[in-house]
Amino acid sequence: MNVQHWLEEPKPGDPACAYETVVCKACTRLHFINRDTRKLLGERE
Repeated sequence: MNVQHWLEEPKPGDPACAYETVVCKACTRLHFINRDTRKLLGERE
């Protein structure tokens, strides 16, 4: 299931590997999203 969520754009100087925690509205679980690539932690390429 795809769920949309708005993430603030990374600021200059922020580490590229920084993850943001998001509470999913579909499953109510916590997910970690890479702010640079917009992919989930552990998601395959």
